[in-house]
Amino acid sequence: MTLERLVAQAHLLDDAQLEMLSEMAEALREPCEVRVDPSSDLASDRFIDYFLNRLKIHHATSEEKFKKASFEYAFIAAARYSGVSATKTRSQTFQGADATVDGVRWSLKTEASAKISKSTIVVSKFSEARWIRDCETPGDFLRECVPRFLRHLDEYDRIATLRAFSVGRELVRYDLIEIPKGLLANVANLSEGDFTPRTKNGGSSALVRDSRGIAFKVVLDGSVEKITLSRLPVQRCWFHASWIVPTIPEDGE
Repeated sequence: MTLERLVAQAHLLDDAQLEMLSEMAEALREPCEVRVDPSSDLASDRFIDYFLNRLKIHHATSEEKFKKASFEYAFIAAARYSGVSATKTRSQTFQGADATVDGVRWSLKTEASAKISKSTIVVSKFSEARWIRDCETPGDFLRECVPRFLRHLDEYDRIATLRAFSVGRELVRYDLIEIPKGLLANVANLSEGDFTPRTKNGGSSALVRDSRGIAFKVVLDGSVEKITLSRLPVQRCWFHASWIVPTIPEDGE
């Protein structure tokens, strides 16, 4: 959009709309700290700039951190702006890929809890798992979990998570991290003895190991029938980029 078209559109806005447009324009001009892995095949200059501006506009009117849907749309829009084809998975309930970028299927996650760890990643909903209700013994959990987990991994090619950290009262840092599929595929190493007995909420958990020790923890949450991953080491994942952006303080001051 040219400046002339923007001015023409501004003349059609009411006072409240102009105020919001002014807030967004001011946010876009704010300096921000950006870090990028120069070897990243995802975080091109255009991708980084577009994603940053999406974050700025979001936080011009909200202190709430990006959620999954916001991340998906920003990720796809930034990929398109960088010059590659990108589409969103149409079904909102599809268990696999959330976006396809230049033919690569991506699973996209977010993490923004108040107790977020700097050293380990949590994937609060790796997948739905209604089958948990039918498991009674560690052997049942092994038999159902491992093949289903691996089939789920086959539904996409790469996994990215956007992790949000509060920095003081008026800044948020977003880290774009890729979780290696190979790390998660170590679930195939699990045995019956790795699963805990069925808990009161009907679930179980297991520590997944590889040649370097504990790779992550898989939690079969019977209360909400989903698989959660925890204790994923950040150091074993691929850092693509980070952005520190200003936001509205929670108390509105």
